[in-house]
Amino acid sequence: MKAVILAGGRGKRLRPFTEAVPKALLPVEGKAVILHQVEALRSAGVEEVLVVRGALGEKIERFLRRHGVDAGFVTQASPLGSAHALSLALPHLEGDFIALACDYVFPAEHLRELLRVHRTARPVATLSLKRMGREEIKEASTVLLEHGRVLRIVEKPREEEILSEIAAAPLYVFSEEARGFISGVELSPRGEYEIASAIQDMIDSGLEVRGVLTERWAHLSRWQDLLALNFPYLREFL
Repeated sequence: MKAVILAGGRGKRLRPFTEAVPKALLPVEGKAVILHQVEALRSAGVEEVLVVRGALGEKIERFLRRHGVDAGFVTQASPLGSAHALSLALPHLEGDFIALACDYVFPAEHLRELLRVHRTARPVATLSLKRMGREEIKEASTVLLEHGRVLRIVEKPREEEILSEIAAAPLYVFSEEARGFISGVELSPRGEYEIASAIQDMIDSGLEVRGVLTERWAHLSRWQDLLALNFPYLREFL
């Protein structure tokens, strides 16, 4: 199985850091996010990595080569959304595959559980989930979960659109059948092609989508996250 790391975004909410350093190379506990991800993938038996890069992407490529990571690369010329980025990788994938955003750190055992559920239940997609506060959920994807099955998903919901306290993390396992939904997703109201929209299309087509909850993750999306994850004593102030 191959993993696709989506690193084409510009990390606007992490400026000024991301004006010089791509989000994938920012540190969490002193180590680049993307190295945390590669190590977790390897621990779960996933050795092949494909990176969808955008602005400053050549720095990611040099960094990984220097650290002995033999990854492939695809360029996303314009940041048109997560589903658009993933669609660029599809010609390089066969069978089931993993997709994850470059700003999400997760425990290797959670990835192993995601893969176990996916291989056992054989859904079209298996999602990483976590309970979050309502304000945090507005920057994530809220889901309606019933007995491990995702019945609905909404990307960056407004207050009245929040389905539950459970959010979808940017870590997914997809089956071969998901490819057409990812490449054929329509533009969202936010002007992007989003993975959440493709997943909802799968659900609307009667396909099964599963979810696996985790209590441990780190999402590096704001400059406050960067400080809190690397300097724990600052958390009470942020």
